[in-house]
Amino acid sequence: MLDLKLEEESEEGRAQRLWLRLKDKKRILIIVDDLWSEIHLMDIGIRLDNVNRRRWKILVATRNEHVCNLMDCQKKIHLGLLSEDESWTLFQKLARIDDEFCELLDGVPQKVCHECKGLPIAIKTMASSLKGKHNIEWQSTLAKLMDSKVFHDHEGRVMDDLKCLKSSFDCLQNRETELIFLMCCMFPEDYHIPIEDLMRYAIGLRLGRTYSLQSTRNLVQAHINKLLDSCLLMHGCVKMHDMVRDIALWISRRSDNHKILVSIDKLEDASLRDCFAVSSWWYNKNPIFRQWHSPNLKILLLNINESRSWNSLDISHLTFEGIEELKVFSVTIDYYTSQIIPLLLPPSTQLLTNVRTLRLNGFKFGDISFITSLTRLEVLDLRRSHFNEFPNKIGELKRLKLIDLSLCHIFQKTYNGAIGKCLQLEELYTSTCYPKAYFHEITVDIVTLPKLQRFVLNHPITPEGKKVIQVEDFNISKLKAFKKNIMQIAETISFISLDGGCKNIIPDMVGVVGGMNGLTSLHLASCQKIECIFDATYDFNEDNLICNLVKLRLQRMENLTQLCRDPPMQVLRYLEKLEELEIQHCIRLCNIFPSECTLRNLKILNLSDCGSGEVLFSASVAQRLAQLQNMCISRAPKLEYVFGECYQEHLSSHQYQNHVMLPHLEALKLLYLDNLVGMCPENCQAKWPSQSMKMLVILGCPKLAIPWFNLKVGYDQRQHHLKEVSTH
Repeated sequence: MLDLKLEEESEEGRAQRLWLRLKDKKRILIIVDDLWSEIHLMDIGIRLDNVNRRRWKILVATRNEHVCNLMDCQKKIHLGLLSEDESWTLFQKLARIDDEFCELLDGVPQKVCHECKGLPIAIKTMASSLKGKHNIEWQSTLAKLMDSKVFHDHEGRVMDDLKCLKSSFDCLQNRETELIFLMCCMFPEDYHIPIEDLMRYAIGLRLGRTYSLQSTRNLVQAHINKLLDSCLLMHGCVKMHDMVRDIALWISRRSDNHKILVSIDKLEDASLRDCFAVSSWWYNKNPIFRQWHSPNLKILLLNINESRSWNSLDISHLTFEGIEELKVFSVTIDYYTSQIIPLLLPPSTQLLTNVRTLRLNGFKFGDISFITSLTRLEVLDLRRSHFNEFPNKIGELKRLKLIDLSLCHIFQKTYNGAIGKCLQLEELYTSTCYPKAYFHEITVDIVTLPKLQRFVLNHPITPEGKKVIQVEDFNISKLKAFKKNIMQIAETISFISLDGGCKNIIPDMVGVVGGMNGLTSLHLASCQKIECIFDATYDFNEDNLICNLVKLRLQRMENLTQLCRDPPMQVLRYLEKLEELEIQHCIRLCNIFPSECTLRNLKILNLSDCGSGEVLFSASVAQRLAQLQNMCISRAPKLEYVFGECYQEHLSSHQYQNHVMLPHLEALKLLYLDNLVGMCPENCQAKWPSQSMKMLVILGCPKLAIPWFNLKVGYDQRQHHLKEVSTH
């Protein structure tokens, strides 16, 4: 792989960068995929000369043989259609039928397969859509396939290769699934369609007429799953095969209610009048906007690309007076560009009072107060935008359920409390949108929003979880005044420089919050009052335990001395689900892993600059770390052994003789451990390392004995399993 990211704005710049990387390659296979017309290879950075012409191989993939002729291909390899037997075998496998089933239906399945004409995508789509269907549906499908008249286009050409896909569409038999399918063709060819975008558009269309955002999200996912099962969408991502996209557009053009126009550069065509949706991605041309009258238009998606320099996008002269029924309005600039340009909207934008989903992503605005005039707005998506102030009257939009301010920059001098007035909000995303100085005010303002179910608050990146909050310099004692707050349902919490008097997480912090049973990931940094995580010397209610914790990160905790203080077994069992543990710069922390610890699910362990003792794990604790895959230990000045001695626990060494310590460990890093002697004392006879070991890095461990770690099974016997070894 070239490991090349083309970031130049011009095509010439990208071509030059690609050539600079390619020219040093002696032997390389270059695949130019999905060509529909002739291209000059030099224009995209592939320059053939007398030297590399003998070393390089270029494979061109196209459905048009004439392209091969135009490009002087030396050899043409035809990928023919499947034979009749091959087609039937594939069809049976995908439809999950046998010859007996075919005979019961008088050969109808085989006739359906024959109509696919040996085209693999047609067979795959047709068979998948008929899987598990009743006899009458098989017969109805065959009748439609054989009626070729309905597949004549305006030029009189029969669309043999597409009629099977149309029949698969008909088999969906669900208006909402069909609509999701047609919505997918609004995106460009080979486009990875974000499911979240589809969900937000579906809200605008009131798909399923559900009232909860989560219900709508589940509904859209169910429809997508059905399309995947029917092979009308591609697995691995929400993406349309180009031929499937062709049939989706073909269907939409003939629809009375769902006409879709895509990739237009002039928004004044008469063909817009009856459109349900208009979508255009501008790459190299300036869009031309004029007034138009489209009373049926429900979706308008406009996107510009960074392949050319844009000083601004000016649509201020456009009028929206002819599209008052618009439900979804989206103007975006490609996500991977760092360019933020001004977007000039027309005054008539405030007339779009029927819009339920508004997306304005990646632009610079001044005043956005016009948003408060969109009285039916339910989804407000302003990702990556810059503007002066979030409207103080936003709380007057009583239907607003989702606000996304991810990666925004809001230049207001004070926080005006606008978000806290949106009492009906179900989802809120505010990563890095406000200056850091306002984090405390924002947290207090929104932490008690009554209907909030999904949120990413103040987090610098948008993580995988959707109940995420990061707070800094926050006085957590203020939560005592509220019976309900979003920290009670948060899945990921990051506390930085926490205030409020809490000396531990359990019972102090959890008691103040009122329970944190949904918490799966906890990050604490520079919380100087915290002395331990679990303090069992206090009375506590088991309902206040963090019973689902999977990830724990502790950084710069100067007064943290223990993870668990006086731990009874009922407390330690709540660490059993822990999969990732990272501890950094906790210099007073000692006895990290008590002998009672049962970390049976721990997979990743990262310890750095901690005050651990001479031994990290007792032998019994190490024996329970059966799932550990990745371990990194660095800068622990007192550490002599990773595993402890057997006699320290009154256990006989023969108990460990046939036991493989850390059987699933794949990567081990030991860095700057001045007193490390070995992995375990001589009396611990466990076998180590296991055959799963793939990477070993040892750096700055002057006392470490080689070979090797006092192991019963020596390193030389396991060396062939390692893919990466580094010792210094």
